[in-house]
Order: sequence, then C-alpha cells, then structure tokens
Amino acid sequence: MEHPAYSQLRPVTPSASVVLCPNPGYSSLEGTNSWVIRAPEDPRSIVVDPGPEDEGHLNVLHSKADEVGLILLTHRHHDHADGATRFRQLTGAPVRALDPTYCAGAPHLKDGEIITIDGVTPQLEVVATPGHTRDSVCFFVWSGTPHESTLEGIITGDTIAGRHTTMISETDGDLGEYLKSLALLEKRGKNVRLLPGHGPDGADVSAFARKYIDRREQRLNQIRRVWAEQGRDISMKDLIDAIYDDVDPVLRGAAEQSTHVAIRYLDDLESRTAAHDTNA
Repeated sequence: MEHPAYSQLRPVTPSASVVLCPNPGYSSLEGTNSWVIRAPEDPRSIVVDPGPEDEGHLNVLHSKADEVGLILLTHRHHDHADGATRFRQLTGAPVRALDPTYCAGAPHLKDGEIITIDGVTPQLEVVATPGHTRDSVCFFVWSGTPHESTLEGIITGDTIAGRHTTMISETDGDLGEYLKSLALLEKRGKNVRLLPGHGPDGADVSAFARKYIDRREQRLNQIRRVWAEQGRDISMKDLIDAIYDDVDPVLRGAAEQSTHVAIRYLDDLESRTAAHDTNA
C-alpha cells in the first residue's frame, strides 16, 4: 500500500503505521498523517497526531489503532491537535504535548524523555525541535530500548514534511531555532526513515533536513541581495515580488509570512553581531 491511502492503516516500518486524514489542502498536502505506534503482536498502541476534529477520521483511526494507551501531539496546530479531545473521549487515553495547555490526564512532555507504556513494545524518544512553532517536537521511534535497538523512523510533525518545505509560524515560530532543529535532524537522521506530518514518508531524514536548510539559506541570501540592490526600505510587496517571482497567488500569504520571519531573523542576527562587536 502506497501514499496516499485514505482511511487505511498503511504500515511504514515494523512499529509505525499511518492513517491519512481526508483533509487535503495547500498546507496539509494530501492530508494529516496520524501515526499508530506498536509492534505487530502488541495489544495496545500509541497514536501521534490524531488530526483535526473530523469524526469520520477519528472513528477510523480508533478502529485501526485498537486499544490506544496514549495520545501524543507534535505541536499545537489545528490539523494535528484539534481532534485530540474527541479522540480522548473515544479511547479514554491521556493526551500529552510539550505545551501543558494541550495535555489532558497526563503531564506535559520533556525534551529527552523516553516514552514507554505497558502493552507497547516500541519506545519513543522525545526531541524538542522548536522553530515551526515553539512547542514542536519530534518522536524518534525505537523498536525497543533507545540506543540498544533499531531507530526505525522519526515522526517530524510539521518540522519536516514529506514534500515541499514548511512554514514557520509568525506568532511563535523562530527561524534561528528552526535552523538548529534541522541541523540536529540532519546529524541524527542519517538513513533513518522520515515519518512526516504531511506527505509521503521518506528514506532519509538527514537528506530532507539538508534540503530544508539549503532552501532557507537560499531565501535569506535572496533577501540580502535585494536589500543590497534596492535598499532596506523596499516595500514588502516589492520584496516578495523580487524573491517569489513564480509563486502561486494562492500561496502569497504564506510567502509574506515566511518573509516576515526571515527578516526578523536577519534583524536579530545583525543585532547580535553588533552587540558582539561592541563588547569585543
């Protein structure tokens, strides 16, 4: 079975399968990937990102995941997290996220924590990956005890998608933190399967992370070049026109948001450089 396969439990690794929610869109691609974690013989499962509050999807997910012992969220965005409350009603399982606001029946996640529950053989390593949002985390799926078993894949939420790049939230995202998170995934994700929040899975997290880093650096250099040619007081409209000369008009808002985030990063970078030079 290949992506996309709506309302089906599609095995990706021995311990990770996915149910694709039918909520396609420009940002969600074919839809949200809801991940079901368990070994074939396990009586229980862990579900990561139940998705939006879509009753049909949540009922299908419940039927495919059988007895759910825990619900995890990669981040707060509605297409990943809004269904968590209803899914908790259906399953009785607690909900855990990095942000306590989105937890129910259990404490918030901690960076570096190892998640184990009775009836589920694989263990999940929690790795904070801020940038897309402040509360973004990745889950490293180990077949058993971390670092003593096989690292089967990395559930990346929206930190890395299976196709195209991803946006950074203008409200609580941070490009500097995002680049650090991508560098971490590039280092630790060599030849590890990508289990993304949207789009198809991939063979090598590291390669995706490098592509993302290169793309961000390209955009930053484009802004620097336009500033050098036309001045820092160029309007946002003209700046976006110069950088995104082939962007789909539907994505104009996303391009503007990404440019705001990039400019904020460059301004912070210049301020830190100036402060360092002053203190030197």
